[in-house]
Amino acid sequence: MKGTVSLKGTQEGYQLIIQSSASLEDAYEELKSLTSQMRKDSHNRREIKFHVKTGLRELTDKEKNIIIEIVEDDYFKISSFESDVITREKCVRWQKEASPTLEVRTVRSGQMVEAEGDMLLIGVVHPGGIVRASGSIYIIGELKGTAHAGVNGKESAVVVANFRYNAQVRIGDNVHVIEKKDRQIDEEADTTEFVYVNDLHIIEVSKLEELKALRPELDNYAGGIYNG
Repeated sequence: MKGTVSLKGTQEGYQLIIQSSASLEDAYEELKSLTSQMRKDSHNRREIKFHVKTGLRELTDKEKNIIIEIVEDDYFKISSFESDVITREKCVRWQKEASPTLEVRTVRSGQMVEAEGDMLLIGVVHPGGIVRASGSIYIIGELKGTAHAGVNGKESAVVVANFRYNAQVRIGDNVHVIEKKDRQIDEEADTTEFVYVNDLHIIEVSKLEELKALRPELDNYAGGIYNG
């Protein structure tokens, strides 16, 4: 069936658009004909890249390999595959990243609490206790131990907590020790602050009211879906 594959030029090369409603067998045959004709017409022997778009069809690895075998040679290369389909695995991963893990507990010395994505902890982290998350960490309570956000290298993560006491904060590979022992602290004051990595890749402690200005993307999550 003709019209199952269309070609669109871009600055990076070409888009190969395969109709999602078409038979893949028809698409393979049309790809063979299309690329064969392009090879005959091509006088400038330079590398040409193809970005394959399949719409509402998710190709298997086997199907991708068949297309690669048809298209690629010394000059024709496939740079990527793209579909409009979201796999179950990707949905689960996005949900974990967008929805904070809620923990209501006390983290005592020697204990470690971990989360994929963001963590919301309601409780106290005692000295020697550790909380870790691949995203940001929000603690409603006192942090006296260690909080490690962005454990997989996400430096945009933050740690929000009551820093009334000595604590250690890590974001990615950056480490900062919060020391309060030499400061006069008003027992009635709200000492909730947040820790972040600035543009110079240095950890800073800032007032909570500055969080939105410094990390506006944190406001782009709603109902587990990223709205950025």
